[in-house]
Amino acid sequence: MSLLESCVSLAVISAITMIAVPRLMETREDYILTSAARDVVTKMHSARIRAISQSRDCRLRVTSTVAYAIECQDPTWMLAEAVVVPRGIMVAANARPEFHPLGNVSPTATFTLTNRKGHQRKIVVNNGGRIRIQ
Repeated sequence: MSLLESCVSLAVISAITMIAVPRLMETREDYILTSAARDVVTKMHSARIRAISQSRDCRLRVTSTVAYAIECQDPTWMLAEAVVVPRGIMVAANARPEFHPLGNVSPTATFTLTNRKGHQRKIVVNNGGRIRIQ
């Protein structure tokens, strides 16, 4: 292999890398956002199971733009678990869903996770306790 061939192959590899890296970084950020949304869903299921098994109300409450908490009522709201979302992700909610001992929820709520690029994942909880990612 000559020096000229080596330089050409290096230039081709560099060009492909320059095109691919930004897209890979965006894909990574979307993966982190989806993973954080799945973590919120897992915590919601955990709060629902805790409410059913312990026969008391449990809720998820957004405490800041980067954290939320699971609280259970005994007879006042006590912190059961505090969760911080991954770096670069912000969390917001339109309500505090309370899971009741029968597994139902009131009020219904939508949690919104947003990354730096403005991409969002919404977690919706309905009255029957069904939790889904949109």
